[in-house]
Amino acid sequence: MIATQGKINQLLTESGCEHNQHSQKKNNKSCRQQAQPGAAQGGCAFDGAMIALVPITDAAHLVHGPIACSGNSWGSRGSLSSGSSLYKMGFTTDLTENDIIFGGEKRLYKAILEIADKYNPKAVFVYATCVTALIGDDIDAICKIAAKKTGLPVIPVNSAGFVGSKNLGNRIGGEALLDHVVGTAEPAYTTSYDINLIGEYNIAGEILNILPLF
Repeated sequence: MIATQGKINQLLTESGCEHNQHSQKKNNKSCRQQAQPGAAQGGCAFDGAMIALVPITDAAHLVHGPIACSGNSWGSRGSLSSGSSLYKMGFTTDLTENDIIFGGEKRLYKAILEIADKYNPKAVFVYATCVTALIGDDIDAICKIAAKKTGLPVIPVNSAGFVGSKNLGNRIGGEALLDHVVGTAEPAYTTSYDINLIGEYNIAGEILNILPLF
């Protein structure tokens, strides 16, 4: 996987607790270990990537995996947008046992084409999950082929839950934006005071404290 090479490898040992990023003496012994997928520290890397990217509401969010990966958490994924699309747009490839045995890449490719044809989003984020990472589906290659076919940005997010904690997933989502989105185009209209808020789960709540500053 392209996204797990180079700088992203440095994130895979990141602590599940921000306090443990200090010196050894200041570490919090109660959260010394890495968070496990589904643990109370905040969930898995897939969860973190979704939290970071789902508020981008004019893009489609396609979860490549069994339906429960998306379905069990979708209702709790908040979104707040000042754009024309005010609500999140989510899909899943809903892998079956046959897909897991024979591979799900064809199913993923067809899903991206169908989303592009029926919904015409500004971009498509494709999220890897534990199952698709374990069976070796190459979402980077499929996204590249689908992007050429559709003319849309199709962005791979290598966020399999077992690679680490929610905090790591936030970082993986951010890396996907840096690698595939940031700097690729300029807005049609800008001002000297524009700020783009990306990647935090409580933007909808904290914006109430931010807006009075402007």
